[in-house]
Amino acid sequence: MKIILRIIVATLAVWIAGGCAGKPSGSETEGDILVSVGDSSLFLADVERLMPGGLSPEDSLDMLHGIIDKWIETRVLEEVAKENVIDLERIDRLTQNYRNRLIVDEYLRQMGENAPADVKRSDVENYYRQYGDSMTLDQPLLKGIYLRTSERDPQLDNIRKWLSSGSEEEIDELEKRGLREATGYEYFTDRWVAWDDVARQIPVKVDNADIFLKENRDFEISHGGSVYMLHVSDYVPSGNVMPKEFAMAQISEILSDRRRGEYRKNLKHSIYRKAMKEGLLKKGSYDPFASI
Repeated sequence: MKIILRIIVATLAVWIAGGCAGKPSGSETEGDILVSVGDSSLFLADVERLMPGGLSPEDSLDMLHGIIDKWIETRVLEEVAKENVIDLERIDRLTQNYRNRLIVDEYLRQMGENAPADVKRSDVENYYRQYGDSMTLDQPLLKGIYLRTSERDPQLDNIRKWLSSGSEEEIDELEKRGLREATGYEYFTDRWVAWDDVARQIPVKVDNADIFLKENRDFEISHGGSVYMLHVSDYVPSGNVMPKEFAMAQISEILSDRRRGEYRKNLKHSIYRKAMKEGLLKKGSYDPFASI
């Protein structure tokens, strides 16, 4: 990669030399300088570290141009801005404030990893009993079987029969004899799956998922040498209340986020109290705990 890059750089240097006069290199280090702006220089080694391997000479040249142009743009405009931007102190303050915010957020994130996130099943079930009726679906859910195989699969007719039946015996046959050439298989008749998660695996645009699931309990389409099959054993239309078993995962995440939020709130309370005790934080006309 380095050899190719040096050849490209040498070629680029010839092009530049053809249109610009420049000083001859005084040393090997200076010879590796691609371009300079003021006291800053971009060296070949700097570019080499940014170039991924496996690129063609043409792609390498394009990336080389992009890296160098971006470096020049940043350095030149920075110098111009320094001379023309009046309130540099404001820029420095904004930079410092941003840095401080990153430090605080990173600290709270690391401390938040220690927050107890486990949620009791009884708490999840209580939440569903209280708020389950308001948890409605914005897309349909389905149970079924998804399979992708080659158009030349010798078991294709049998696969259609086994999928369409969906019985335990037929699925056993499918899994024993019908998956040898399969490139995708998912059995989910025992759990609800969101339509979007299934639709990503099928090369067809569906304008109305509810109508599609109502009219297609066994769907098949060929594309790019593969056959995509979907058997729908059950579905719940969008707008309906979420089934309990599907809502449980979402409720668990809601309660986990709530616990992490409480942990963060208590952590800030503890830090503020300690800061006040040590004289670092002093209460004036505003209560520091008012917004926590």
